[in-house]
Amino acid sequence: MKCPRCGADMKEGQMYCEHCGREIQIVPEFDPALETSLHKALSDVGTQIAEKASEDSKPETDAGQSTVPEKQPSMKNRRKKRWKVFAGLFAAAALCAGMSLIFWHHTPEYRYEKAAAQMKEKSYDSAAELLELLIEQDPRNVEYLNALSSCYYFEGKLEEAKELCLTILNMDASCEDAYRRCVAIYEKQNDYAAINALMQSCPDVQIQSRYLDYMANPPEFDLQSGTYREAQNLKLIGNAAGTIYFTTDGSVPDENSQVYTSPIPLKDGGYEIKALFVNHYGIASDISSANYYIDISRPDAPYVTPLPGNYDKPVRIDVDVPDGCSVYYTMDKTEPTASSTRYEEPFWLPVGYSTFKFVTIAPDGVTGSVTECNYTLDLHPLLSMEAASNQLLLTLKNAGVVNSLQGDVPDGDGRNLYTFKYALTINNHHYYLYREYHELDGESNATGNDYVVNYMSGECYRAEKQEDKSFKLYAIEQPENGQEYTVKDFRKEKLLLLEQEDTSIPKAYQLGFLQDKGIIPETKEYHNIDSILLDVSLDKGFAISDIWSRGAFDRNLSCLKLDQKMPICVAWPENHSFDEMRLFANLFKESMESLQ
Repeated sequence: MKCPRCGADMKEGQMYCEHCGREIQIVPEFDPALETSLHKALSDVGTQIAEKASEDSKPETDAGQSTVPEKQPSMKNRRKKRWKVFAGLFAAAALCAGMSLIFWHHTPEYRYEKAAAQMKEKSYDSAAELLELLIEQDPRNVEYLNALSSCYYFEGKLEEAKELCLTILNMDASCEDAYRRCVAIYEKQNDYAAINALMQSCPDVQIQSRYLDYMANPPEFDLQSGTYREAQNLKLIGNAAGTIYFTTDGSVPDENSQVYTSPIPLKDGGYEIKALFVNHYGIASDISSANYYIDISRPDAPYVTPLPGNYDKPVRIDVDVPDGCSVYYTMDKTEPTASSTRYEEPFWLPVGYSTFKFVTIAPDGVTGSVTECNYTLDLHPLLSMEAASNQLLLTLKNAGVVNSLQGDVPDGDGRNLYTFKYALTINNHHYYLYREYHELDGESNATGNDYVVNYMSGECYRAEKQEDKSFKLYAIEQPENGQEYTVKDFRKEKLLLLEQEDTSIPKAYQLGFLQDKGIIPETKEYHNIDSILLDVSLDKGFAISDIWSRGAFDRNLSCLKLDQKMPICVAWPENHSFDEMRLFANLFKESMESLQ
């Protein structure tokens, strides 16, 4: 339907034009019999009035003789004649109005608006009759055809509605209503191939975009065919939800071919890529193809682990460096070069969000492709970095390493600063690592000491890097005569043992380990585990055995699990020094690992 004022297209049943705001008047029902009766009545009235007015205007005659008026007509008679003339004119006007109304009732505009009103009332059969009459007079009127197609659709005459839509599209390929109705019909018929063919023929990109899910376009390649001097990762792009199948040897792909899930690596040599897209409805596209030749003499892009992503525990960045080559990296999103930081060994991932770019440079100076990795390390710690730093300063103060929480050193010459470097994992426990610097007269220099703080428990240790790049932990104690920090002297502690040798950790091994550390404890042997647990809880000694499953839930015991696969732990009384015992347990665990 079109607006009578501005001619803008309007939806069926609209009462106002969205373009100019004019109210749309719905004409009353057309009754041919009533119209004929009105026309006859108006004609008769008009004739009678005209005849009466003519008779009244004639002078009176006597026996066929001419009369001469003796005097002028009265005012009353003049008024009566004037009224009769006005009545005649009114009747003529009414007649004209009636004729106009009759004429309007027979116009295409009236019939179309009447059909629209009937469609609004869901009288689709009546509306269709009027529209069919209009189309007989104007068979190429897209508006009439579209309305009739709508009536057929709601009447359930799907084939008739579809044929009309296709007729419309042959005349006007941009009629969105016809596309929408065709798609709805094909969908009811589960004819998704027809929908794809219909939309492929549509010249309007905007209309196509509304039906992409039904379409099966050939996959697009993000690289043009040609020769490349470095390895490439080819991306295949589908237009909608579905599956892309591809081959790399020029063979014709089908649904048994390799499924595209990630970019296709193109390394050295030639490739003829062919791809097929099958949409969600099982409709296959035409095959797209491209040819590539990779001619490279550059080193491969660095392979970095772990993969980019989000992590909640400390992880180390490890780069696979090709033989004879060097890897350089940046952390400020700039491109790495030979003047960037050189990768020497695995390092711990920084806390928070970080972007690394790695590049391999061959001995001849040829630079390979860049590997970019984006990470997020969110630890969810119980202690913040600031809280852990304060805990470390307090521990160092209590040990006499510093005199105050500001890091003042005992000799009063400057102060120590403890700077957070990274988070790391040692023996399955997670720590913040702080590096010690000595500040004097405005200059700050590293002392070579590192400390770690368990960000879940607050335990603090001095950390010493070993030759294998691992860290060994020591208790934070006041050094004696320049000696190295040591674990607690267990010579006064009693070791509780099982008599039998077929335990997870034989008693001979336990005693040997302690003797190697210069510890010769007093021992006591038992027949069963329960007796050992009871005496440990009564502060009669400590035990190393397969007692985890029962001892872990005893409130009178502290248990430290040593092995993830075997129920082995160190158990001691709850009131025992936790830090010292944990250090001892870590040493014992290292010994177990060496044994294995």
